Amino acid sequence: MSFAESVREELSELPIKHPCCRRALTAGLLLGARMTENKSVSVRYRSEVVATLASAMIHTQYGCVPESEMTGKCGHRYYDLAFSSPACRKYLYQMQEGDLDRALRFACESCRSAFLRGAFLACGTVNDPHRSFHLEFLLPDERMAVSLSRVLSDAGYPPRQTVRPNQTGLYYKDGGTVEELIGLMGAQHVIFEIINSRIERDIRNNENRATNCVTKNIEKSISAAARQIEAINVLIESGRLERLSEPLRVTAQTRYRHPDATLDELVLLHNPPISRSGLNHRLKKLMEEAEDVAGKETT
Repeated sequence: MSFAESVREELSELPIKHPCCRRALTAGLLLGARMTENKSVSVRYRSEVVATLASAMIHTQYGCVPESEMTGKCGHRYYDLAFSSPACRKYLYQMQEGDLDRALRFACESCRSAFLRGAFLACGTVNDPHRSFHLEFLLPDERMAVSLSRVLSDAGYPPRQTVRPNQTGLYYKDGGTVEELIGLMGAQHVIFEIINSRIERDIRNNENRATNCVTKNIEKSISAAARQIEAINVLIESGRLERLSEPLRVTAQTRYRHPDATLDELVLLHNPPISRSGLNHRLKKLMEEAEDVAGKETT
């Protein structure tokens, strides 16, 4: 079972406490419905569990038993429901015209959650959070997409929109938003899996950042050591090194003999040991002496 299917299964099993929430859930389940020429309503689902729930909700809400048909296409199963209901046709017309207040009539605080749950069951999908965060609603009618977008925005979750072949997509890619929306719909068990995946991803990202930081520091140290060795060679070949002060000669010889040593290791290799700032000062002075030699040779 895919992650999206497990979410649909949990959402389909949630109880409905109030008649107004049942009406809102049914409205969401019919977001992908269309009105046919013979004045009936047709809606397609990708899940048998969702189709079964939708059939029961339609029967309760509109007093009719939908005709059900399973079809197959490109290796996928689809479950088509068809029924005749003037009240449902009126609701679909209002939704398509953007008249949300009359179409949805949220009567309690739980109605919006029930509607969004139905919308996700009808036309939503979500990626496995261990792979990527992506929750999307796919609507066959752009006007329905606009209506759903308004409900999501009113709930505090304005979606991004994309156009796909014969569909309009409303989507989210932020892990926190995906988690909150799933929770708003009522899938509490799935939230723990999303939270765990976010924690694992944060740990992995922190480890990668730490590794990259160490790698960059090593590369920086190697590059600096190579420049220092090159400068010391210039001083040796020009005879300038022998004319420098003894502390500078000691540091030059120590670096030359230990080209792979870190600054902390070079500090301890000095006898007597010097401070890190003192070592940096000496190395900087050696670099300046080498630059002076190179400048004179050029002129």
